[in-house]
Amino acid sequence: MSEKTLHTPLRARRVRQITGALAAIPATAPDSPPMLREPGRLTDQSLRQLSDDQKVELLLAFRCQLQQQQRRYSSLLQISSALGATLDRNEFLEITLEQLTELMRAERSTLYLVEQPSGRLHGKIAQGSNTQIVLEPGQGVAGWVAQSGQSINIRDAYNDPRFHADIDSRSGFQTRSMLCQPIRNTDGQIIAVVQVLNSTQGNFSEEDENLLSAIGGQISIALENSALYHSLVDKNQQLLRTKERLEHKFAELDLLYNIQSKLSQHSDLESLIQTITQQTLELVNGKACALTLREEGYHRVHVLIDRSEDYSRAWDFYTRAVTDENTIGQAVIARGQPFVCHSQACQHLPGPTSEADGLHVENIIAVPLFDDETCIGALEVFNLVLPHEPRSLGFTEDDVKIITLIASQIAGTVASRRHREAQEKEHRLASIGQMISGILHDFKTPFSVISGYVQLMADTDDAAEREDFAERVLHQIQQLNQMTRELLKFARGDSKILWRKIFVNTFIQETRELLDTELGDRGVELVIDLKYRGEVRMDVVKMKRAILNLARNAADAMPRGGRFTIAVDRQDDHTLWRFSDTGTGIPPEIRDHLFESFVTQGKADGTGLGLAVVKKIVSDHGGSIDVESAPGQGTTFEIRLPLTPAEEST
Repeated sequence: MSEKTLHTPLRARRVRQITGALAAIPATAPDSPPMLREPGRLTDQSLRQLSDDQKVELLLAFRCQLQQQQRRYSSLLQISSALGATLDRNEFLEITLEQLTELMRAERSTLYLVEQPSGRLHGKIAQGSNTQIVLEPGQGVAGWVAQSGQSINIRDAYNDPRFHADIDSRSGFQTRSMLCQPIRNTDGQIIAVVQVLNSTQGNFSEEDENLLSAIGGQISIALENSALYHSLVDKNQQLLRTKERLEHKFAELDLLYNIQSKLSQHSDLESLIQTITQQTLELVNGKACALTLREEGYHRVHVLIDRSEDYSRAWDFYTRAVTDENTIGQAVIARGQPFVCHSQACQHLPGPTSEADGLHVENIIAVPLFDDETCIGALEVFNLVLPHEPRSLGFTEDDVKIITLIASQIAGTVASRRHREAQEKEHRLASIGQMISGILHDFKTPFSVISGYVQLMADTDDAAEREDFAERVLHQIQQLNQMTRELLKFARGDSKILWRKIFVNTFIQETRELLDTELGDRGVELVIDLKYRGEVRMDVVKMKRAILNLARNAADAMPRGGRFTIAVDRQDDHTLWRFSDTGTGIPPEIRDHLFESFVTQGKADGTGLGLAVVKKIVSDHGGSIDVESAPGQGTTFEIRLPLTPAEEST
C-alpha cells in the first residue's frame, strides 16, 4: 500500500464561520441512492424517469439526510451556546469535544494545549478517557501537526510512522483513522491541536475536514476568550493582593505613628508597654507578647497574652522578675541576634512557656533591643494566627521587619527614660551637695568669728573681756546649731521659725555682706532701695537663706552680668519685699512648677531646690510669694510678710 493510499493531504484553508462549513456538507450516507451521492445527476428529467419505488427510496434518503443535518445543527448550536455561556475553559472544551465526537461521527476526540515556550503538548481534555497525555514537541501525530502547522487525515494510524502507539497501549483504545488539525490564535500562533479518532463511516472525508476546521475556529475563540478572562481575573487578584499589602503597610505606619505618640507621652512604663504590646499583637495577629528588660542584677519580663478561645480578644497583662537564664528572651539579650521559630519544635525550646504562662507555643519571633551597642532587652511575639484560620501560621519577613522597628522604638524610649532617671538621681545628689555646700558656706562666717574670739580670749587676762568674748562665741555656736536644725527640719518638713526683732536696714546691711561676694564675682550689680527701714519680726537666718537663693537664681539668669535690685516698702500691716533682675526671664514650661522641689532649667549644676526652700521659708513666716516674668525682660519676685506674725515660737 502506497503513501498516497494511506494519507489524503488536506487543503490549506481555514473555515471560521459555522454557516460556511455547513454549506459544503451534504451529509450523505454510504447506502444513499447514486443520484443523492452525486448531486450533479439530480435533474428534473432524471426525476421524471424514476419509478415509484425509486422515488420512495429517494424520499427516505432525503429524510435521513435531513435528520443527520438537524443533529449536526444541534451539535453546533450547543457548541455556540457553550461558548457564550461559560468562561471556564475546561467546561467549554469538554462540551465541545463531546459534541464534536458526535458531529464527526467518531469514537473519540482529544484536544492538546501547546505549552509556551517549551512547545510541550498537554492532553487537557481526552473525551472518553481519564488518561493524562503529555507529548514532547514533534512527538506523535499531534506533536508533528503542532510543529509543522499542517493538518493531516490518516486512514490507517498504525501504518504511519508518526503515530505514537504507546498512547493506545496505556489507554486500551485501538486507533484506526485520525483527523488532526492545528488551532491558531488571531496572531497565527499555534495554541492547540484537535484530534478526532475512528470515523464510524470508515474514513474522514473532505467535508469532515472542513467541519473540523470550522469548529477549530470556535475552539480558538473560546481559548482566547478564556485566556483573556483568566488574565483579567489574575490581574484583579494581583490588584486585590496589592491593595491588601498596601492596607497592611498603612496599618504598620499607623501603628508606628501611634507607638511613637504613646512613647512621647509621660505615662508610667508598665502602662506604656501594655499599650504598645497590644497594638503590636493586633497588627501581626499574634497571641502573646513578652518584653524582657535587663535590670541591675536581674531581668524583668512584661507579658501580654490573649486568653480568648475564639477570635475576640481577652488580654491578660502581668510583669515579674526572671532570675533564671533559661529563656528565649535572655538568650536573645546575651547573643544580640534575632530568633525565629516556625515549627512545632518551638514548644521544646527553653523559655517560651515560662515567659508566656499557659500558652502552647506554635511559633515565635524574638528581636533584641539596643541602646547604642548595648543590648538592653528583647521583644518576643508568640503564635501568629490569622483571623478565621483554624491553624497557626509562620511569621513572614515583613513581620520580622515591623517587629524589629517596634523593638527599636521601645529601646529608644526605655533607654531615654533610664538616662533621664539616672540624671535625676545625679541631680538629687547634686542638690544635696549644693545644700551642704551652702550650709558650709554659711558655717564659714560663724567659725571665723568663733576662731577670732577664741584667739582674743587667749590673749587677754581681763575677766570681763573674756566673759564678753565667751558670750559672743556662744552666740555663734547657737547660730550654727540653728542652721543645722534648719537643714534637718526642712528634710523632715517640720521646720519652725525662730522669731527675732530686727530693723530692716540692719538686716539688709548684714545680708549685703553675703551678696557682695556672691554677686560681685559674677558681674552683677547690687542695688538697694529701702523705702521702709523700720522694725520687722522674722527668722533672720532663714530670710538670709531665702534672699541668697533668690540672688543666686538671678545671677544664673544673667550669665553676662546685669542688675539685681532689692526694694523694701511697707503696705498696711505688711512689709513688701521685691527682688528684681534683668535676666532672661523664666521659661514658660517650668512656670507652673516653679516652686516645686527639683525643678530646674538650663543649669548644668542646678538642684531645683532653691525656690522650693524660699517658698517654704516665706510660708513658715505666714507670708506669700508671687512672681512676674517675661522672656527677655527679667523676673521680679514679690514677698509679703506680716509685721506682726500670728504665731511666734521660740
